[in-house]
Amino acid sequence: MKIFSTILIAFLLSFNAFAEGEGKGGDEFRKTASEYQEMAKKYGDKGNYEVAALYQRMAEIKLQAAAKGDVGDWDSIDWTEYEKISTEVEQLKSKDSYSKKYKK
Repeated sequence: MKIFSTILIAFLLSFNAFAEGEGKGGDEFRKTASEYQEMAKKYGDKGNYEVAALYQRMAEIKLQAAAKGDVGDWDSIDWTEYEKISTEVEQLKSKDSYSKKYKK
């Protein structure tokens, strides 16, 4: 019985360490937010301020989600605005790509 208790305790301790990991719950969201901020700068530098502003807003939403993820509040993250903006960005980028491709 003592061996079983020791194994169980070791398992629980290792599981807890694995679950917590090195970072926080929202780290991947922060990483993506950073990438969106880079995209915002890239599009802003090219003069496409509309797409730049949308990428910046997507970064802000990801950072808000990261803060909620850090405390395990996953269910309160609302992706409605993010999904709408993401679709809008893709439409604007393809429109911009089309106009450059066929512009004489």
